[in-house]
Amino acid sequence: MAIQWDIFRGGQTVPSNKRLSVSINAKYVLTLNKYTREILGKPEAVLLMFKKRDMVIGLSSTHTGDPDGFEVKPKSGGQNFVIHIAPFCRHHNILIEATERFALPGLSREGYLTLDLKNTINVSNRRKRTPSPAY
Repeated sequence: MAIQWDIFRGGQTVPSNKRLSVSINAKYVLTLNKYTREILGKPEAVLLMFKKRDMVIGLSSTHTGDPDGFEVKPKSGGQNFVIHIAPFCRHHNILIEATERFALPGLSREGYLTLDLKNTINVSNRRKRTPSPAY
């Protein structure tokens, strides 16, 4: 009797310092790991783009003096970097209620980092508080 094997197509786990990792929180702060910033060319600022039909955010490197740029700042106490994008999110009516990690951040042919808002994973570790019992 022949055995029907199912081949696992997921591949091995890629170390966090060798994969793109980007999250966004309810305060509209993007967090990039060091590797993602390096792939973008270690920019001091980025331009933000939006493809509304597909709900995809694009990031492109720019210089600090660019009036349309958003500063890429080191996150205190770690190897991550943050970008405060609240004006961009308000302009495009993007609503984020919890911390979400982009499941498949990618790079376009033009070298833009692409972030699909329809393909995120909730990574919020906040627990809802339960009311104290009344005595």
